[in-house]
Amino acid sequence: MRNLSKAAVALGAAVALALSGCGLNEDNDSSKGSSGGGDAVLRIGTTTDVSNFNPLQSLSKTDSWILNAMYPHLLRIDENAKKAPELAKEYSYEDGGKTAVFKLRDDFVWTDGKPVVADDVKFSAESIMKYKLGNVAAKLTWVTSVEAPDATTVKFHLSQAYAPFAEGVGFWMSVVPKHVFESAGDLSKFPNDSNWVGAGPFVLESATKGQRYVMKRNDKYPLAPGGKAAVSKVEYRIYPDVNTMMLALRNGDIDMMGTPVPTSAAKTFQGDSKIKLAKVGALGFAHLTYNMNNKDLAKQEVRQALSMAVDTKAIIASVLQGDAQQMAGPISPIFAEYDNTQLQPYAFDPAGAKAKLTAAGYKDGNGDGFFDGLELGVACDQSNANMTRVVQLFRESAEQAGIKLKNECVERNTFLSRTKEGKYDIDASQWGVFDNPMDQLRSTYLSSNPGGINYNLLKSDEMDRLINDAAGTTDHATFVEKIKNIDKVVHDQAYLTPLYVENFQFAYNASKFQGFVASPSDLLGMVTAYSLAQVKPVG
Repeated sequence: MRNLSKAAVALGAAVALALSGCGLNEDNDSSKGSSGGGDAVLRIGTTTDVSNFNPLQSLSKTDSWILNAMYPHLLRIDENAKKAPELAKEYSYEDGGKTAVFKLRDDFVWTDGKPVVADDVKFSAESIMKYKLGNVAAKLTWVTSVEAPDATTVKFHLSQAYAPFAEGVGFWMSVVPKHVFESAGDLSKFPNDSNWVGAGPFVLESATKGQRYVMKRNDKYPLAPGGKAAVSKVEYRIYPDVNTMMLALRNGDIDMMGTPVPTSAAKTFQGDSKIKLAKVGALGFAHLTYNMNNKDLAKQEVRQALSMAVDTKAIIASVLQGDAQQMAGPISPIFAEYDNTQLQPYAFDPAGAKAKLTAAGYKDGNGDGFFDGLELGVACDQSNANMTRVVQLFRESAEQAGIKLKNECVERNTFLSRTKEGKYDIDASQWGVFDNPMDQLRSTYLSSNPGGINYNLLKSDEMDRLINDAAGTTDHATFVEKIKNIDKVVHDQAYLTPLYVENFQFAYNASKFQGFVASPSDLLGMVTAYSLAQVKPVG
């Protein structure tokens, strides 16, 4: 039985395929301490409405904040970027690694009074597989069946061993109440937009689009000190942009910002004794991804030229005040063991990019300084101040290479919808969290990925072969080398241009609330279920 808290995900200490059990020992004991009770309301700012209340298929960041507080996961990532228990106490592998076994806590309760049991986990997984829901569907590809032999045991039977299976599914898969969801029919069409039943520290009480989402406390949540959160309600308030949200925090209209504070704006909080900035590391990274269905972007030379037309060092200096690390391949250096250090980032070389495009047959026939017919849109989430600035600088540097780019940054949910439907040329975005490199590669590059984040819309027999071969490799040293090889292929093909890994800063009113437990990445940040359950009013 191995303690998961010693497996430092952020340091790249990969979880090797262990045929013996892996204990999940949690430092926090819910029997210790007591909740403050009372009627404290924690008000959190966001710039985005909830787009989908169904946790089995939602991919939006704001959706995740709210749904994470309602629906438990088997595992979570703690403040040290290590896997920690949530609904599951421990997991183990049997049958040579082809069966993953989770042992559950017995003290989680749905807000309608029914206990959370193994059948809920089984139903959630089977529904995701049946309807190919969300990014978890890809992580369940090799599951042949799910078994719940008793109320606190779940067994996932796999067609082949897959080293990071338990951690990937455990962290990403929401568990929903079977007795509520099974009557909904086709869960790919189930909105779950009223009469919410959850088992997290909070459950939605009301939703007013464009204004606010109010969550009430679940009085039976075992991971909160004393068995329930000290905060009675959590209210998400919608603001048109980050600057307006920052003003709301300074004025006391909200108590914290759910989104990170842009690096360039952090100094505006200096001198405010009430506001505290918490620095949090990243498990994701910023990138440019190229739509392979575009006739120009389908060409390796064009993708490489674009990678040479990005002045990433200038972006890091200007947008992030130098507080970021440049990347070369698609695996973040935070996973040091898997990072292929033989690779070098594409150097900023506008002249070289122009020469490469000329060699590929592109011409500037009218002498306007741009290659004829090569005009590409760059899509981003306009609420992400850093990425909108990245797009601006990318457009300017690409001009030097004769490449005309259009700014197509839009409202976040529109951006997500267009990205999912492939209605874009270049995607400039920031992945919030990858909990292991293998799941990342499968989610982003596998042709058969049934609902993940293959935003390239890549269909490559070579990549499929390399990914599937690595995924079934249980010898750890060989596994690592195969990941590094895939890293090199993605880099050489320039399927994406990795930009940087940054640190995030989250702002909150420390004169009113304390006890937040931040998790790495802007996706999770300060508003995980566990964090909200630990928060308490000051005084």
